[in-house]
Amino acid sequence: MSKKILALIKNRYFLAVLAVIILGTFLRSYHFAGWLHFELDQARDAKVIDLAINEGIGNLPLLGPKAAGTFLRLGPIFYYFNYLSALVFGDTPAGIAVITLLFGILALPVFYLFLRRYFDKNLSLGLLLIFSVSLFFVLYSRFSWNPNSLALFAVLTLYCLLRAVDREEKRKGMWLVSFFVSLTIASQLHFLALMALPTIAFLFLIIKRPRIKAKFWIISVLLALFLYTPVFINEWKTGGENVKQFFKATEKKSTTDNPHSILGKIVRSYSENSLGYFIALSGQDEASFPKLIQTGTSLSGIKCDKSCEEKLPWGIASFLFFTAGLALSIRKFIKEKDEKKKDFALLISLWCIVTIVLFVPIAFSIAPRFFLLVSALPFIFLGFIIEFIGEKSSKKTFLILTIIICGLLAIANLAKIKERFEQMSKAASESFKTPTDRILKERHRVTLEQQYDIADYIKSEFASNNYPVYLTSDPFYERALTYHIEKAKIPIDTFNNALKSKKVYTKGNYFLVYPTESNFEADLVKYGQFYNLAERKSFGTLTLFKFSPKKEFVNADIQIFELSKEPQHAAGVPTRYRWEEIFQESAADESTTNEGL
Repeated sequence: MSKKILALIKNRYFLAVLAVIILGTFLRSYHFAGWLHFELDQARDAKVIDLAINEGIGNLPLLGPKAAGTFLRLGPIFYYFNYLSALVFGDTPAGIAVITLLFGILALPVFYLFLRRYFDKNLSLGLLLIFSVSLFFVLYSRFSWNPNSLALFAVLTLYCLLRAVDREEKRKGMWLVSFFVSLTIASQLHFLALMALPTIAFLFLIIKRPRIKAKFWIISVLLALFLYTPVFINEWKTGGENVKQFFKATEKKSTTDNPHSILGKIVRSYSENSLGYFIALSGQDEASFPKLIQTGTSLSGIKCDKSCEEKLPWGIASFLFFTAGLALSIRKFIKEKDEKKKDFALLISLWCIVTIVLFVPIAFSIAPRFFLLVSALPFIFLGFIIEFIGEKSSKKTFLILTIIICGLLAIANLAKIKERFEQMSKAASESFKTPTDRILKERHRVTLEQQYDIADYIKSEFASNNYPVYLTSDPFYERALTYHIEKAKIPIDTFNNALKSKKVYTKGNYFLVYPTESNFEADLVKYGQFYNLAERKSFGTLTLFKFSPKKEFVNADIQIFELSKEPQHAAGVPTRYRWEEIFQESAADESTTNEGL
């Protein structure tokens, strides 16, 4: 064992950092597979990966998932990461999601290195502790979704940028290359990252004007272009369809809130950022602001009901925290003498201001996942505030202050995680109500193991008679449950389609699956017109209803399902090619050319 490793083992501070990272790793990976969040988007993405695993890598697409509410597609890097994860860890929902878990864990040391560009080691350790146990970032590390890995790549992008402009850095060129690669990856993970991170970097580089050899700029640009090659090929094949969708999406997102005044949007953006930072930092979603009352396009007042009044103190606290953090970052940039720290404060100020401005057009439709883009900022703002409070304190007093504040916030998050994990542990066996949370926007606690239990039950029914399955569920879970059934190569259609078609088959397995604590009585009556309720089976927070056709309404024997085909390009939707299609067309073109010679 080398002397350096022995020295690290004996270093108490290093062991403390390692312990915090291990704690964060444990929270992100505990019961990872069984409690996996697997719903609409996850099932959609899993089908893309399944095709590539089962039919060959050439079935990977040249574009990634759609930006919410648009036909604009991101770059495909997310799918390529998922494919790699499925190859290594298994083509299952959990296996596909492991890469997101690993990125969530890797975010911990990268975040710590980012903090050390400005803060002393003790405050950096305290902030790392909060980040490692943050309910917000723990939950977003525990399932597969394209924005989730921004917690790593947004910070990594800006960390590499700081290293690239550092005059004392001996390898500025390599850090510039790393910055471009990280930026290219991050920009393919979410529409807002595509807009925000290049803007932040451009403004920062214009101000700093670093002197880096031209060859490194050339290498960086070429690597970025290479990572966007699939997008360019798809654009070439479709005549620029996705670029057109980009401008449509930009216009749509900027006009979605047109009924609201510009002042109302600015106020809303600021207040939503305040709440988002506060939730990420503390795990507490008991914060609210008065609602703006609008007459026409003008603000005419505010409204705060009883619930708002109860949550308003937390709302005020979040507003003061956010405002103080932003003000201190600007102050530190202006007054800081140390160049490294000044660069850090400048970058943090730009990061916050650019995202506030970017959120203004979509202020009334901001989703919690958007704050993955600013993953480090809530904790850095806290660091600035702790430093400000302790400016005239002794080192000992400052250390105590750091321990108390960071310790309390860590405890608050751990309490929320404990509550969440207890709910997940009971979800498959008990029914209980939970308010819609402000992190994942979940109305009910539903786990992957529950879905497997339901799928296994349906498979057993199919095994007993080999009748096609008809399944309808809450929109959040129907696609996921259908995915599990299709994976077993069982013919399946929605129960709702069967009802609409007025085809009542003698041979069919009919099921409804709804959250136990939801209002499903009307649907039972609707389906009960043509089908008898044969069984009601509880799966904790989900309940399955099994039906059998009423004899007097039977008008067909059995539905014949076609064999599954390769995915087709839907009419009216911008085309997303697969690599296999590109190679096939190239081969066909070459064959045609050879025949003509």
